[in-house]
Amino acid sequence: MILRSAACRPERAPRSTAAPLTVSDAGERMHLVHADGAPGRWLTGLAGRLGPVRPGEAVLLVGTPLHETDHVDLCDLLAPVLDADRDAHVRLLLLVMSTGAEDHGSRPSAARLIAERWGFDVLAASGAALVAPDGSLFSPDLPGEPGGWWHFAPGAVPRPVSSRLPVSGWEACLKGMAGQEVAGHVVEPVPAGLVVRPSGPVSAPARTLPHTVPPDRAGPQLIVASPAVPAAVPAVVMAALPESVREATRLLSLDVRSVVRTGHQVARLMGTPVRVGLGLPVLVKGALRDGASAGDATTELRTIDAGGVPSWRPFAQTVVCGPAFGPEAARVRVTEWRVPAASLSGGTEPDTLPLDRDWEAAVTPAGLWIGPRGEKPPSAASSRTVSPDTVAIDLGVDRGPHGSLWRGLDVLFDQLETEVRERAVVHVHGPLGAEGRKHLRHATARHGIRLAPLARRDRGSTPVSAPGTGSDAGAGPGRPGDGEENAAYARLRAWLETV
Repeated sequence: MILRSAACRPERAPRSTAAPLTVSDAGERMHLVHADGAPGRWLTGLAGRLGPVRPGEAVLLVGTPLHETDHVDLCDLLAPVLDADRDAHVRLLLLVMSTGAEDHGSRPSAARLIAERWGFDVLAASGAALVAPDGSLFSPDLPGEPGGWWHFAPGAVPRPVSSRLPVSGWEACLKGMAGQEVAGHVVEPVPAGLVVRPSGPVSAPARTLPHTVPPDRAGPQLIVASPAVPAAVPAVVMAALPESVREATRLLSLDVRSVVRTGHQVARLMGTPVRVGLGLPVLVKGALRDGASAGDATTELRTIDAGGVPSWRPFAQTVVCGPAFGPEAARVRVTEWRVPAASLSGGTEPDTLPLDRDWEAAVTPAGLWIGPRGEKPPSAASSRTVSPDTVAIDLGVDRGPHGSLWRGLDVLFDQLETEVRERAVVHVHGPLGAEGRKHLRHATARHGIRLAPLARRDRGSTPVSAPGTGSDAGAGPGRPGDGEENAAYARLRAWLETV
């Protein structure tokens, strides 16, 4: 927590016994603080992401633990370079140092001391200071563990700025929605955008996880915290956003099993396509290196299990749900994806990943479809419910030479990540024959992959819920309950006009 008392000359802490520190430059007005010797490659890499420094600004990147270093001693060490910056008419200093904005008892923060001593405006983090691959900065701001970037000015009370620097253009558009209550649901601001949850007590994952999602410069994330939230609520929130922001918004859910269904319902209610993320972006490599004061913020989209623990990385990461009706209603278009294995890397689209000369793979929300070249995944595969516990590998064997398929599958299975193989289940579509069953059982057993029960006489795969039934069921236009859903949306839109 930041203590906002007026700055004063602090008591000195006991003299530090920490290793000596060195200040070096990694470019014009780019200063690195590190242990004696040359700065590590990881630290110069972070500096490369942050540079070049803009006119009138300077960057101070701290890459060594400072928990035993008195901030007055740190300022004395920095005096030569900061004096030179002041003489060069620097007005703003970016202090990339974890807890650089935090006071400790009667001892002012490093940011406050620098602002008062040199007259700079200083941007500093209250929590962890993380540098993203695109050069933006992130400081998680969690319930009970405040963070974020703060602005210090000489003689002024520090003020919060954002969890991310530079501030995204869409952040101002969300301020009007923050704190609103929509038909018994609360809309709360989080670093990545907004979260929608039912009013009242919430589980620990629902309270904490949305705050860990890093912002995306491209647009906000709208996070649905519970599968009990009706689609009309996120629809009315999205409808309240300016069109340019709405088009860039991505719908996320803590319950990945329901997110595609919700996306379809929102798209139908709004009459426009909706971007949907299959999981939550979580920080990886975000821990500070060896206790250093600046770290590397990289994110991965992962499915989340019922306990709030990140699970496997989906191959299809963002899909677009359209407002279609009829047979096409459950189909999605994959717009962001990752290659599941090196053996499939020859394709340029998520539905044209060659396995060999005769067979190819297609990325689906629930996993992979593998079938003959030119054959699109059937609805049973493309609309299968996404699960944090299962990676579905749908195998179409209606035609094509099976001999080459087993060789390609063996290579693919060997290259899948361990977390994928542990969750993979193969579903067969079409007749295999006795020899095919033998090859498939040997391949799955060899790699520890489960095989769904084969249909009697190989007539098809295990029964899969048709779109709009079973776990994928939900009210929407053209389905039972569509009148209630549209009426709820109309009432919410009317309410919105009064806010």
